[in-house]
This record gives sequence, C-alpha cells and structure tokens, in this order.
Amino acid sequence: MCRLLTDHKLETMSAIITSDDHGRELLATSENDQVYAPLRCWLVVAALSFASIVSYIDRQVINLLVDPIKADLGLTDVQISLLQGFSFALLYAALAIPLAWVADRKNRKYVILGGLIVWTAATLGSGMAMGFVALFVARMMVGVGEATLAPAGFSMLSDYFPNEKLPAAISVFTGTGFLGSGLALLIGGYLYAQLEAIGPTTLSFGTFQPWQLTFFAVALLSIPVFICLLFVREPARKDGNVVLAAKDAPPALEVLTFVKTNAAVFFPLFIGFSCFAAAQFGIGAWAPSYFIRVHEWTQLEVGQYFGPVVMFAGVAGVVSGGFMAERMLSNGIKDATLRLPLIAVLCALPVAIAFPLVASPWIALLLLAMVLFFGTVPFGAGVSTFPLITPNRMRAQVVAMYLLVANLLGYSAGPLLIAWMTDNIFGSPEAINMSLAIAPPATMSVGLCLILLALKPYRNMISNNEAESF
Repeated sequence: MCRLLTDHKLETMSAIITSDDHGRELLATSENDQVYAPLRCWLVVAALSFASIVSYIDRQVINLLVDPIKADLGLTDVQISLLQGFSFALLYAALAIPLAWVADRKNRKYVILGGLIVWTAATLGSGMAMGFVALFVARMMVGVGEATLAPAGFSMLSDYFPNEKLPAAISVFTGTGFLGSGLALLIGGYLYAQLEAIGPTTLSFGTFQPWQLTFFAVALLSIPVFICLLFVREPARKDGNVVLAAKDAPPALEVLTFVKTNAAVFFPLFIGFSCFAAAQFGIGAWAPSYFIRVHEWTQLEVGQYFGPVVMFAGVAGVVSGGFMAERMLSNGIKDATLRLPLIAVLCALPVAIAFPLVASPWIALLLLAMVLFFGTVPFGAGVSTFPLITPNRMRAQVVAMYLLVANLLGYSAGPLLIAWMTDNIFGSPEAINMSLAIAPPATMSVGLCLILLALKPYRNMISNNEAESF
C-alpha cells in the first residue's frame, strides 16, 4: 500500500520544456504521462479522508460536551456557540488565504502535516483549559486544521483525478467529515461515560474533569494519521495537457481579479453553499443538546443513537451526491454540480422544519436522518464546482475563499443563530426545539435562492471555458 501511495510519478517517456503566455515554465508530457491510475489515486483519497475524519472528531466532540462544560465553567448557550463555531472561524478567517497561497506554491503534503500538528496541540489545549478565554483560544487554533487540509486536499485531488472523476473523489473526501462528526459522538459519548464514572482524575500536571480528559483521548488519534500521510506523494501540478514545472502560483490580486470577473458565479455560490453549511452545522452543533434537553437522553445515548445517524446519513448524502454528479456530467448535463444540490435541499427543507417538533425521539431521529442525507448532498456535488471552473494555479486559494465564507457563515453563524434564538427569543434552554425548527430551514431557503441566481451565469461560464479550450 505504501508503495502505491508513494509511487505517484508519471511514467516518463518524453518531455519538452515550453512556456505559456505568462512566461511560466511548463513541462509538456507524452500521453502516457497523463494516465489515470484509479487504485493509486483512491488510496490518496483514503489517506486524506482519514485525516479529515480525525480533524472532524477533534472539532466536533465539543458538541457532545456542552452541558458538562457549561456546568463546570458557568457558560451560556451563546458562549458555547462561540466555542463551537466562531472561535474556529476566527482563526480560519485570518489564515485561510495565506495558507492556501502557500499550498499553491509549496509541497501540499507538508502544509497538511503542519496543520495536523497544530490542530492536535490545540485539542490537547482544549482539555487543559480552565476558563472560557483559554478554551476559546484553544478552539480557535483548531481552525488551522481546516485552513490547511481542505484547500490543499482539494488541490491535490484535482491533480490526481481527471475532471469528470473529480466530483466523486471530492465527495468521498468531504463526506468522511460527517463520518468524523458521527464518530465524535460515538467515541466521545463512550469515552465520556467511562471517564464520568471514574470522576475527576489527577495527572502529573493537574486534576482534570471527565470532559477535559475526553479532549486528551481524542487528540491521540492524530498519531496514526500523521504516519499515514507521510506516505502520500505530492502530485504533479497539471494544467490541461501540460504539467507545471514551476511552482509559481498567481499573486492574490490575480486570484481576486479572476473571482471578481466571474462574480455572478462565485459570489452567489460562495454564500449559497455557505448557507447550506450554516443549516447543517447549526443542526450538528445543537441536535445533541436537543435530544438531551427535550427527550432526556444521556451523552452516551446521544452517541449510541445519533452518532451512527450522522455517520451513515451524512456520508451517504455527500458521497452519493458526488457519484451522481459524476454520472450526470458524463451524460452531458453541464450544470449537474448545481442542479443536484438544488433538488436535494428542496427535499430536505420540509423535513428540517418537522424533526424538532415531533413528540417521539425515534421519529425525530428518522426525520433528522433524512435532513442529513439530502442536506449534505451540496458538500460533495456542489463544492466540486470550484476546482472544476478554476485554473490549476489558483485552485487552493479559490477553495480557501469559499471555505472562508463557509466557515464564517456555517461554523459561526449557524450555531450562533440557534443559540441566540434560544437565549433571547424563547428564553429557555428547553426551547431548543423551536430554534432548530426555524433557523436552519430559513438559512436553507436563502441558499436555494442564491444558487438559482448562479445557474445561468454558471452555464455561460462553462460554455466560454469549453470554447476557449479548442
């Protein structure tokens, strides 16, 4: 397996050094140099997905620990929502573009490994926090993981896979994040139950509560990820039928100009897909508390019952959406990566309104599975739009721009809106079901309108790109 992961090199037969109109050095390769090797490429997807799973576990386990953290540190729902989302998005906002700039120029594997080290240390730091400010800073540093892994990973996969195969690969990569979210509940619930039975534990560097020890335990999962990523090889950066010999990426101004020139496509998609993210991450952040407060489940029960739903429904939605988009693209449906998310979210919308309002927790869980399945389709089929329409040299930076908006709206505004409604409109923690029934469907509706606005400009952009390629 290691040999397959490391042997990324194209089987060189002949090469000619050329230059493009911008003076960039290009390495024109023979047809055999561009051979797509499915096994090798999907092993890389597996390695990156493993990293994504662990990053989501480290990021999402806090959602299961809301009530013990609140009780121990004396926090409100709004403060918890800041720890769940805004802290993460804050550092991401500061570092996303600079780190993507590095990923467009340097070895992307080492960019990801550096992020892995930082987010692991931040997860350990979350367990050492003794107050809101310290915990906020620790959760903020976890944002480095997303700021490195996603843009660099998207960029690497776009060089491993041909365009028509890319949506499926990206859907698996992004879909495994929901597997990580489910495992955060499943593993976190089990660990917390065991540690709660033991009670506060004294280690050589202090006495820690069960929720703090849970952070310590999940941080250890990064060790096998680090070892696995060492065997992934940096792919050649390809631009159409040529391989970029130089590692020069465009300056930020050129990337901004490209996005601005195509603003009718990028701006509605950036915000529209981010609204879908806000709905899903808002649900993911507060659904555990909904089952605990409204249906009186324990953390262990949430992990046992809700965790598998997140794992299977979320992953199934993202991955099936990616493979379906690949089939639609192969059949000549040029706007498949936008049309499919529109249909899926329309299916999710009425169920998202219904699930928090039913009396039975089991019916709520069934409806919630449908929300997760349909609502996560855009994260596979939809976001693959960006590397498909962006030149190779700026893919990581454009993906980082989208993720910047998605994190500010999704991880920050999504959980915060629900918490604000619970605290300030309904005035009771037990009214979390009302907030869940209103906030996520509202953001879904806004997202649908924005994606519809982008459809016609997107089709025109695809047609122009195809015309220029001849």
